[in-house]
Amino acid sequence: MININEIKVFLEVVNTGSITGASKNLFISQPAISQHIKNMEEKLNVKLFERIQGGNILKLTEEGFVIYKELESLSRVFDETIDRITNLQKNIESLLKIGASKTIGDYLLPKIMVDFLKAHNVNFSVDIQNTSDVVEEVLDEEISVGFVEIPFFHKSLESEKFYMDEMNLISSPGFPLPSKIEIEDLNSLPLILREKGSGTRKLIEYKFESLGITPNVIITLSSNEAIKYMIKSGIGVGFLSKLIYEDDEKNGSIIVLNIENLKIERNFFMIRKKERIMSNLEREFLDFVRKWGEEDVS
Repeated sequence: MININEIKVFLEVVNTGSITGASKNLFISQPAISQHIKNMEEKLNVKLFERIQGGNILKLTEEGFVIYKELESLSRVFDETIDRITNLQKNIESLLKIGASKTIGDYLLPKIMVDFLKAHNVNFSVDIQNTSDVVEEVLDEEISVGFVEIPFFHKSLESEKFYMDEMNLISSPGFPLPSKIEIEDLNSLPLILREKGSGTRKLIEYKFESLGITPNVIITLSSNEAIKYMIKSGIGVGFLSKLIYEDDEKNGSIIVLNIENLKIERNFFMIRKKERIMSNLEREFLDFVRKWGEEDVS
């Protein structure tokens, strides 16, 4: 079987009309060019060229011309295929497929991405779901890195802290409340919380259990914005990340309810599959997130 190098040499000899011209263009010695042509003729069992004007110029034989047209078309398809593969590889190498739980994905990750894009030409594909779904996508290698709100222990996962978040009990300014709120009041206050399975809900439930609280949950929602809207409308109170309500606190549409001896802080975590080989771009992004978290805290 003839190979692609022999085809390239043959086509160049045809296009230049001589072994000398092909040698100059391909940076291959003339004897090597001649050997390639000889090999092709032996493999195909045909004579490809006739020498004219004292042997200085090569002319295709009739069989050689037919072979030339076929191989020219094949070479063009080959080159186009290589170009597509190269471009595809470039696109793959410049794509970051990541996932995040809802609070991180909606309020923190966009800030990180904007800063990263200022210095990097990269495409992002971000899947925002609850924590358990993000973990599954990392394990199934549908995404390279996941950002979640609670530590998740699994033998196939590596977990790393990257950000400290603060959660508080909030309400609308006009909501009827005791003059001083005690921890015991959490048994009766109408609470609006995230859905079961979310990292936020798990953290709140763990805190309630440790305090011996049986919460009065009146509404559960899978959207932080929906929860904030209900709270601002005076339907109830709820625990939200400072990332979610800080602008509303500044404009006075939400107030933070301070409860003595109640402080809820949580770490956000980056998770990835242990045995998965990361690209240079993925490693660079993780390093950036680590430094970003340190600078934001400071």
